[in-house]
Amino acid sequence: MIEKLRKKFILVTMAVVFLVMFVVLVALNVTNYFHAAERADEILSILAENGGEFPAEEFKKQESGNLPPNQAVSAETPFETRYFTVITNSNRQIIQIDTTRIRSVDSEAGQIYAEEVLTSNKTKGYLDDFRYKVVEKEDGTFLLLFVDSQRELQTMRTFLQNSLSIGLISLAFIFLLVFYFSKKIVKPVQESIDRQKQFITDMGHEIKTPLAIISANNDVQKMLNGDTEWTKSTGKQIRRLNGLMESMLQLTQMEEETYQPKIESVDFSQVLRETCEPYILIGEQKNVTVSLNIQPNIIIQAEMEAINKLCSLLMDNANKYVREPGTIQVRLDSHQHKIRLIVSNTVSEMPQNFDRLFDRFYREDQARRHTAGGYGIGLSLAAAIVESYHGQIKASPLNEETIAFEVVMPLK
Repeated sequence: MIEKLRKKFILVTMAVVFLVMFVVLVALNVTNYFHAAERADEILSILAENGGEFPAEEFKKQESGNLPPNQAVSAETPFETRYFTVITNSNRQIIQIDTTRIRSVDSEAGQIYAEEVLTSNKTKGYLDDFRYKVVEKEDGTFLLLFVDSQRELQTMRTFLQNSLSIGLISLAFIFLLVFYFSKKIVKPVQESIDRQKQFITDMGHEIKTPLAIISANNDVQKMLNGDTEWTKSTGKQIRRLNGLMESMLQLTQMEEETYQPKIESVDFSQVLRETCEPYILIGEQKNVTVSLNIQPNIIIQAEMEAINKLCSLLMDNANKYVREPGTIQVRLDSHQHKIRLIVSNTVSEMPQNFDRLFDRFYREDQARRHTAGGYGIGLSLAAAIVESYHGQIKASPLNEETIAFEVVMPLK
């Protein structure tokens, strides 16, 4: 149980760290992208307003300090910007290509870029490493502007690669730290649970001796004075305590991390049918109908004693809390390498919290009556058996008056 808790702690912690890092990295890279696009768009706007040229007067003003700071362009922008322009007529036929301000693109390549942009019918975007903009002029012609953004895009790609690499390394480092410190975090809990288990084990062995003495004294009283109401009551309570201690010790053993159930081929169908047969006779006396729908020859790899105990616990639970008159239905089938066992029974009142039915000593005032007997750990022991074979058990209502306990276990 502690190992499962530790794994869950590591999983949740790493999931939160991954989510935070993912959001941060996405935010940083998206911000970089928009900043690069914003700078290119501002340059394109200046070129569009001036017919594909940088206005010299505006940059002279900026050199003089007359323009506000923090703009995407500066006095050096005209000298460091590489771009080319394409002009088309009103029918979007290319009539002029100017590639004098860039060396990596000639007229033929410029025409290919322009035709691709005209075909897409977009007015702004990226094409390879170029940020482009299509402007319709007053005379009906179109001006296509292409600004080389290779440097900004390369910087952005490098930042993306570096951030991903640093993120992955950070995740691995954080995982190692969480993995190491998780042992220290769960260690006090592990020690507390170990002490509880040891206490139950020691208490069980210590109680066995006085119970044996009480049982012997009770037998002597029966021999001397006969079997009276008091000796019967004492014997009943002795058997109840013995059964409780056996169940507690078995449950504690099954919850050990080192517990390994013995694996053998078990005919689940036969074990279940043999377990149910006595309850059919008991049901007739209580005016309860027990119906069986058991698929034959279901062979499971498990421990015979554990499977027998599981079937007995579920049938005993159904028999104790079935409404009289009422019905108990048992169904067993297999599908896709799994078996499914459903034990359902009618009840006088439906439980309020189905998950808590598998807690130790849990009883509801009416639906789980103490007068029905038992120790209150039968379903806890059944859940421990199922979980030891990597299965699942749950309780749920079939209708307003029927509760069902469903067990799903792998065949192997």
